[in-house]
Amino acid sequence: MDESDASDGNEPMPCLPPAKRRRTDTTRSFHSQLGGLPDQTQNGGEFWHDDGDIVLGVEHQFFKTHRSRLMCSLIFADMLELPQPEVIENFDGCPLVHLASDTAKDWQVVLGWMYDPNYFSVQPAITFDMLAGATRISTKYEIAGLRDIMKHEIMSRWPKDISKMTTSSLPHAAEAICLARECDIPEILPAAFYALSVQKWT
Repeated sequence: MDESDASDGNEPMPCLPPAKRRRTDTTRSFHSQLGGLPDQTQNGGEFWHDDGDIVLGVEHQFFKTHRSRLMCSLIFADMLELPQPEVIENFDGCPLVHLASDTAKDWQVVLGWMYDPNYFSVQPAITFDMLAGATRISTKYEIAGLRDIMKHEIMSRWPKDISKMTTSSLPHAAEAICLARECDIPEILPAAFYALSVQKWT
């Protein structure tokens, strides 16, 4: 995929603090997710930064990252402004935020973009799993810049004008319908349903 598919030539800076922040139940619930470590853990490889100041625990992986990188998320920006509990779990000297309902694979994609705005343009291909994971995380944590890129990519695969759709739209059409409903991207539903309808089932 060339760069224009990902950002239309105007790549947003991913980690600028959002212009407007709002309190949400999701923000407050982060504190209830702080907890102990599982028996078997491993650090997040390239996303384990020795100078990081916060650790994200996702499944059995731990990403030591920088608060400044997370500020592109309205949810994290709010969370980091809230008064911290008196007793908080720490890991490697940093506060630990355990994200119980996310996957490490999805966060590896999102962190890749947070540290490199050109992350998607240098990938050999953006798989549907990458696309879906980044869309879910960017929607859940209100990361506007990333969601815009993912929405553009999704709509290029399942466009409003069905005549512009290619055979590459056929795979994952059913998953795309579920993703559109989950992440509020109804614009792709006609094309995704059409792509699903023309497939042969055995």
